[in-house]
Amino acid sequence: MSSFRQRLSSFIFHPATFLAFLAILTYAPFFWERGFYWDEAPWTWIYYRLGPDALTQTFSTSRPFWGLIYQFMLPLVGPQPWAWQLLMVLLRWLTAVLLWALMRRLAPQSRLPLWASALFLVYPGLGQNYIALMYTHFYIVFNAFLLSLLLSIVAIQKRDWRWHIPALLLSVANLLTMEYFYFLEFFRFLLIFAILDDAFKAKIRRAALSYLPYLFAFIAVTFWRAFFFSNQNASYTYQTIEDLKANFFLGIGKLLWNMFQAFWTTVPAAWLLPFEPVNVSTLGLFTTIAAFTLAFAATLLVGLYFFRSPDPQSPITNPKSQITNYSFLILGFFVWILGGGAFWLVGERTLPQLHFSADRFTLSFMLGSSLILAALLGFLSRYPRLQLTLLALLIGFSVGEQFQTNAIYRRDWSTQRAFFWQMSWRIPALQPGTTILSNDLPLTVFSDNSLSGPLNWIYSPPGRMDTILYFASVRTQEGRALDAKLQPGMAFEQNYLATVFRGNTSQMVVVNFAPPGCFRVLDPEIDPLNKLIPPDLRDAAFLSNPAAILTDNPAQLPDFYAPEIPRNWCYYFSQAELARQQADWRAVAEFYQQALALGDRPNDPAENFVFIEGLAHLGRIEKALSLTRETYRVSKDYLRPPLCALWARIERETAPAPERDEMVTSAREMLVCP
Repeated sequence: MSSFRQRLSSFIFHPATFLAFLAILTYAPFFWERGFYWDEAPWTWIYYRLGPDALTQTFSTSRPFWGLIYQFMLPLVGPQPWAWQLLMVLLRWLTAVLLWALMRRLAPQSRLPLWASALFLVYPGLGQNYIALMYTHFYIVFNAFLLSLLLSIVAIQKRDWRWHIPALLLSVANLLTMEYFYFLEFFRFLLIFAILDDAFKAKIRRAALSYLPYLFAFIAVTFWRAFFFSNQNASYTYQTIEDLKANFFLGIGKLLWNMFQAFWTTVPAAWLLPFEPVNVSTLGLFTTIAAFTLAFAATLLVGLYFFRSPDPQSPITNPKSQITNYSFLILGFFVWILGGGAFWLVGERTLPQLHFSADRFTLSFMLGSSLILAALLGFLSRYPRLQLTLLALLIGFSVGEQFQTNAIYRRDWSTQRAFFWQMSWRIPALQPGTTILSNDLPLTVFSDNSLSGPLNWIYSPPGRMDTILYFASVRTQEGRALDAKLQPGMAFEQNYLATVFRGNTSQMVVVNFAPPGCFRVLDPEIDPLNKLIPPDLRDAAFLSNPAAILTDNPAQLPDFYAPEIPRNWCYYFSQAELARQQADWRAVAEFYQQALALGDRPNDPAENFVFIEGLAHLGRIEKALSLTRETYRVSKDYLRPPLCALWARIERETAPAPERDEMVTSAREMLVCP
């Protein structure tokens, strides 16, 4: 029994178990409520609908070898967001375990390796881990790099050169696939130097000889990137080199300033982020309470773990420790500088920030940042209670910060699902070549470019890209696709890398989606006068062409959008709009009755327009006038012009009759129409 307790205790308190608990606590909550985000939405569509070759084409201009990993992983995991979310948690945990195993080789009797690994695991400056399909592939490369470092150290300690072979192959894989961890390759030399116990000169010589194969690999890949990879600078240029050529001293000053800003953002500011005040109105009361509850619970559990786990001697007082706090701190600073190597070349365009989407640039800095913070905490060894309390607070509140970010991603996925479900209700099918022009959707981690992927999954047959989504405020800018020239009959095209979309402003459906209001196709006659919609959208409303909306062969949403959202007011409003498009006024009135039966009401007064028009066409005068009066009261100044335009159309499209004339006259007098 005693042996069983010992084994159980050993398992519970093992660092890998602790890190697994921390990874689950930080990244696993509500994983089933998260979906596809940002670039992974179009990449998934490209692979499963356009084919693997199209995905190869997509990555050919940026990271072709990274694209090969996608070619392998996508069919293996499948197009299910929850599977990618779980895989991300697993790989994120593995990065922390590999870091702990690596740093433990340097300080086997110190707590610093575990502290650094735990801090690295919950690093609060990076909020994009929930973009799971994309970051799974980031962490595959990061794990390959960390494993390569570990194998190198094992080769040195075991004095067995065969361990260098897989280490070298994994190093090349890192160098070929991406730039984030490119210059971290020199971290290997620092590790080799630190692990050797020879005299200084002999240590330098032996470290250099051991590192030589890796240096050759680095030079070879760099040579290929510089002279053979034609798209090396397709997205970013080496601005720092240009600055140095223009004025060396000013260029150096600008580089140092960029480094200072990056350090402030990724080290002190990132670790203080979890302690900043929370905007309850934005986050929501329930999520705020849950986030703080989780933060305090995590702090307590982490504190208990560190207070109760076997306590190795302090790295300062323990003579057997291979590196001291000072060495750990210096190592952390070097790792941080190396992590920014690619960013120092590009300049301020890639400076890390603590918000989407620039927080992705913290990815290569979080290793050095975590080592630095762990070393600084190590200097508090004379005050162990304060030391462990601060560590627990930093980890616990970072867990809470990630939970807040988690809530943003879950909310975005819910909003995206609502957008496409309501779109499918209102737009069963689309003519090929149609552009959806929308307002800036209330989404944080999406762009119109990324949403064009799922849009085509819904409306385009396999192998085709028949539709595209544009944000009016973005694409109508000068130099963009529509180039501020909103005129009928203007052709344009959009290169989507995997294929090219060709459209025309005469085949455009302009829509507005501002929850809790419903998805709405703008009326080209009414909505140019509607001041309740964004100006960019209002200026483009006259181009809206509902004739591009088809009803035959309704589109099917992909399985990852299942189940259908509840059929509330917006469902019946969408059906009524579709019926109005077909001049089925009786159906419009029936959908109105069904919507009212729900006990729900519109959140956008423009949602009443279709029912006013339907009731007027059916001769239900009192109800049409009553609904007009109710709508008008919301905002007389804003709603007078579009309501007057609506009644002008009713007068034009209904047969003259005394009752009709009386109804129109009453409406015009009520609205004070010119």
